[in-house]
Amino acid sequence: MRELSSLNIPFSFGFVSCNTTNGLSKGYRVVTKGILRQGLRGDQSNKADVLIAYVDYDDQQEDKNRFFYYPLLMMFNGQKVQP
Repeated sequence: MRELSSLNIPFSFGFVSCNTTNGLSKGYRVVTKGILRQGLRGDQSNKADVLIAYVDYDDQQEDKNRFFYYPLLMMFNGQKVQP
């Protein structure tokens, strides 16, 4: 993912959404065209080591910057992720 992002090549991935603030999930989400972006520093959040920042190019909203929890990553470019 990092290598493709450094080459500015979008990829697809799927994850289980999780909002720990509200205790909600929107279930399994698929981003068909995304790229990683700079994440949070350790002094910005105690979850900086598990939150992955990305840009969703398929999202039609103005703010396409999103986060997902790395342990909840389930699929990358159509391949199931094995823990």
